[in-house]
Formats: sequence, C-alpha cells, structure tokens
Amino acid sequence: MKRIYALLVLAASALALEVGPIRVSADLSIRLFPQLVVVERVPEPSGIVVVYQGSQAESVFRFHDQDLRARGWQRVKYEVKKNEWKAEYRKGKAKASLSVKDKKGRIEVRVKED
Repeated sequence: MKRIYALLVLAASALALEVGPIRVSADLSIRLFPQLVVVERVPEPSGIVVVYQGSQAESVFRFHDQDLRARGWQRVKYEVKKNEWKAEYRKGKAKASLSVKDKKGRIEVRVKED
C-alpha cells in the first residue's frame, strides 16, 4: 500500500511540473523540457536553475531558446563553447540570459533576468 501511495505522489508531482510555465519574474517565464526528467529546480534571486537528467543539451537549449522567442524575447547574443550554450535576450528594456551546460548525464539550465 505504501508503494502505491508513493507512486501516486510521484505521478502527481510529475504532472504538476508539466501544467504550465514557471514564472521567473513578472516579464520572464519558461516551460520545462518535456522529454527529460527534472532532477532539481532551484530559484535564485533574479532567475532559476533547472537540472535535467539526460544528455541532449543542445536540444534543451533549442527548446528554451524557442520558448523565450515565442514569448516575445529577441535574442541579441549567442555563444557556443564545449558543452555550453549561452544566449542573451531583450524584450523592450528588460534583459534576460539563458545558459545550458552539459555536465555528463545532467543538464544545467540557468535562466535569469538581468
């Protein structure tokens, strides 16, 4: 019985993560990448860090980049280094940044409003 209860709690929490976008600030919100499991979600003073379990870092970057652009953010800078993708965005006077790092089986996504 305890196992069934634990599975129900896990299923409910997984569904809760996919319900809607995560609001980072008044102007900035993001959706979670649907194909990967979220391992950690840590709010920061001006943003959020989301850690996924997986190895599709470039796909995760493209997903979050498209999500931000669909929400009206315009990409003004783009940089790729080994296992790291970075971009900066503007929406009116607001500024935001996206950083995706591949950390061997874990993908760290940092979104913040500058």
